[in-house]
Amino acid sequence: MRRIKLIFHRLRIMPTAALCTLLLLAGYLFGFRTINSVAVPDTEVPRVLDDRLELMLFASDPQIVTPIGIAIDSLDRIYVLESHTHLPPSGYGGPKGDVIKVFVDQNADGLPDNVSVFAEGLKESLNLAFSPAGHLYAVTSREVWALYDEDKDGVSEKREKVLELVEPASVYAHAALLGITFSPDGWMYISRGNTSGAAWKLKGTDGSTVGGYGDGGNIVRARPDGTQLEEVATGFWNPMDLKFDSMGHLLAADNDPDSRGPNRLVHVVPGGDYGYKSLYGGSGIHPYLSWNGELPGTLPFAVGLGEAPSGLLEATSAALPADYQGQMLASIWEESRIVRIGLKPQGVSLTGSTEVIVEGNQQFRPVAFATDRKGTIYFTDWVLRDYPNHGRGRIWRLKSKPAVQVVKPNPVLTNSQTIVGSDELAQVYATNLEADYEYLIKKLQSGDPFLRHAAVQVLARPVFHPQVIGAIKDPEPDVRLGAMLALQKGKYAEAIPILRRLLRDPDQRIRQQALRWIGQEGLSDLRADVDQALAVGTATPALFETYLETIAHLSPDFISAYHHQTERYAKSIKRSLPEHFVETFVQDSKRPAALRALAVRYLPNPAGQMQVLTALTQQEHDPQLRVEAIRTLATVPDEAVAAQLLKVVTGTTVPVQVRAEALLALTRQPVDYTASVLALLDDPQQDIQIEVVRYLRGYATNPKVQQALKRKYTTLRKQNNSPVAEMIGLTLTSAAAPSARPVTAKVWQVALQQGGNPERGRRVFYSLQAVCSSCHAIQGRGGDLGPKLSNVGKSKTRQQLVQAIINPSEEISPEWQGWYIRLHNGEVHQGRQIDVGDKEIELYTQAAGFRSFSKKDVAEYGMNQTSLMPEGLENQLTVSELLDLLAFLESEKK
Repeated sequence: MRRIKLIFHRLRIMPTAALCTLLLLAGYLFGFRTINSVAVPDTEVPRVLDDRLELMLFASDPQIVTPIGIAIDSLDRIYVLESHTHLPPSGYGGPKGDVIKVFVDQNADGLPDNVSVFAEGLKESLNLAFSPAGHLYAVTSREVWALYDEDKDGVSEKREKVLELVEPASVYAHAALLGITFSPDGWMYISRGNTSGAAWKLKGTDGSTVGGYGDGGNIVRARPDGTQLEEVATGFWNPMDLKFDSMGHLLAADNDPDSRGPNRLVHVVPGGDYGYKSLYGGSGIHPYLSWNGELPGTLPFAVGLGEAPSGLLEATSAALPADYQGQMLASIWEESRIVRIGLKPQGVSLTGSTEVIVEGNQQFRPVAFATDRKGTIYFTDWVLRDYPNHGRGRIWRLKSKPAVQVVKPNPVLTNSQTIVGSDELAQVYATNLEADYEYLIKKLQSGDPFLRHAAVQVLARPVFHPQVIGAIKDPEPDVRLGAMLALQKGKYAEAIPILRRLLRDPDQRIRQQALRWIGQEGLSDLRADVDQALAVGTATPALFETYLETIAHLSPDFISAYHHQTERYAKSIKRSLPEHFVETFVQDSKRPAALRALAVRYLPNPAGQMQVLTALTQQEHDPQLRVEAIRTLATVPDEAVAAQLLKVVTGTTVPVQVRAEALLALTRQPVDYTASVLALLDDPQQDIQIEVVRYLRGYATNPKVQQALKRKYTTLRKQNNSPVAEMIGLTLTSAAAPSARPVTAKVWQVALQQGGNPERGRRVFYSLQAVCSSCHAIQGRGGDLGPKLSNVGKSKTRQQLVQAIINPSEEISPEWQGWYIRLHNGEVHQGRQIDVGDKEIELYTQAAGFRSFSKKDVAEYGMNQTSLMPEGLENQLTVSELLDLLAFLESEKK
């Protein structure tokens, strides 16, 4: 195939008519398509989904192989990083170092007339950019190089190392130095990955350094000569690229941790913390982490992106239709797509959505963008999913069709003196007088997280500390929280007495942040005080989980190991609770029952605690504690457990909700208690009748069960809106829905627009029929294949919830994109967060978590066109059950 393509490149010297004839003949014989006079297999031609645009192949292997970064100079010469050191396979025949090639299209026919080498010998190169002075800079995994071409002949005669990652000694290329861009006011911005939790140090030419251990990736900046190196923001996973938009916002495309999504477009501001720390591993799920500004002191992302974004381009720098103005383009490497990101203001920051404009198959892996003076977009294509150097590669041209009206490209920022893109935000950052204290305090109470963050940044300066200490007692909780964050960020030395007070603050956010401050700083002098955080108000699962993690952080072994960096990777340091800590907590009768009930959720081995748990189901215990014990026992299939649950169900003095939970738990037990449960079909409590029918659904083929249900249905069917009769009716018709049920999405929306019982809805959520909890967790219970729903009532309207249930595939968020693997033996496995390696493919599945499949066993893999959430859930539940489920989800606003 490559020989054929090389022949077609050479055919360009032939007369046009003969060339076209041969191209058409070849396309007919071999299944090739000609793009800009170059033959490409039909299967490898990406589709342009915006019909106003056209895609042309500019160069292909062997002329260019495994290309990554790209930049275009003021003469429209195209510089491309050709990788030869990115995990080269054994026996690789390419050069020993990476090459920067220059492509020149002198006659403007859309093909290179001259290809030359600008520089070579770099290792693990990733990105290119021209400085405002016109010098080319190259980022490798460990260095940033300035490459000089003083005589403008297209060959670099001198290079200088301006930044160097001096630690760690070795690092994976995609977790070290990554992206580069320049601001018009003369700063060079570099993005760095999280180095997998290894200690790191980046050094400038003047000896200035930044570094860390167990922190997240970050954005740093320095002068183009490598001086004045400083950190700008932290809390990233692997920010692969960064660019300024036309309004001066600095935007970064960040890859995501394994179990947390989505990949994200982040608005980077000075001092920003975007929530991720490698100390807590790769999953991204930890009470000290956030991914979308969930924790105080962290900032949300602007837009969720698909898997593995690699490059960004400000669309205003290209000659595109007017509706592209102010938007960004992003290459989504894993999904073989280019998307346009529609940005719009959200307070002083941004939000937006994505739309696919170019889409290919698995032989299309777009990476980086650049534009020429005419506004034509050029981008590199790695071609194959294989990470090691493989000898394939392409450069594409994307532009508007000739008849399409476009806006003249304008690459100049309109807000060149700030990286924040907002005058109001810039004003907060510029505040530096003690007299402006009240102005900053008002910003702490803003509804905009970026304004609150900027105020915290300024108040963290030592000059404000005396006033900020007083604000700890302010009647407004937002002020107290902001003051605490400012003191923590400002490394206030006398924090212990202040933290003792904050641990008793009536606002849970403040107590929770105080716990994190204590844990992060290893303030073991406060170990005896941390229980105070649980003594005020009602503790939530999030607060309790933070409390447990803080106890683990204060382990002397962890504090010593982290301080002395005893492990190469910070995430390898063990953090453990004291032995039997949770078990002892659960059994401590002096503690409030509500706290003990929370602790039950965190028992490390419920199956080994059956005696304790069954004892907690007894009559003398608090109903909430009994319910939590029952919910945990539901996950332990055991005959003795089932027998104890039946005692609770049949207890005449047991509260209704406790009995109902025990009935629900019985549905997961390996014992058939239909005879005993049938006797409860006429229980005076409707909630019990509902759970009895739910239990009997699993035995619907039993003649005695059918007879009893028919009898009950005859008794109840004359009652209006009887949820029990409705459940029996659906059970007796098997999977066939009664004729009175809605049949279209529109009718479902009307039927489900209001009503429902949240407590019953919780049991629907955790039922075997709904299977919601197999993939979703609420307040610490459930699966993690899908998003947590603990605050879904705050983020989704009922109409949106109904839509997600009735038609789950209509809108699939990038972070929850499903993938499939089809094996040669015919097995199909589905999950999310696919990771394709050299020899194995890993998929996160509902049944078994992460599973690895040998590539030799895999026939095909790709993205699902439908949601992982199953269709037809509405057919498994009654209208009443769906109303209850929706009421429960709406009530989740914690």
